[in-house]
Amino acid sequence: MSNTKAWRSRKRTSKPNSRQKRNGLYLDANPGCQLCKKRKAVEAHHDLPRGHPDRYLWRYMRALCRKCHVIVHKPKTKVTIRIR
Repeated sequence: MSNTKAWRSRKRTSKPNSRQKRNGLYLDANPGCQLCKKRKAVEAHHDLPRGHPDRYLWRYMRALCRKCHVIVHKPKTKVTIRIR
């Protein structure tokens, strides 16, 4: 799974890298969870796999709360996220 507890507990760097900046901008533009629509979004989810050339386009990203992001990454979970 991509976002383990150990990864979340790591302290953020004082100088964010380009991934952190891009995800931060996306979360600023989409403050609410796009799956449950109840909680604040804190993680950016990529719909496309690593290595795909369009992976970082905002149309293939989702702003999710931690709970929904874990659910999306769990195996055997069928969660449908509509791409506009």
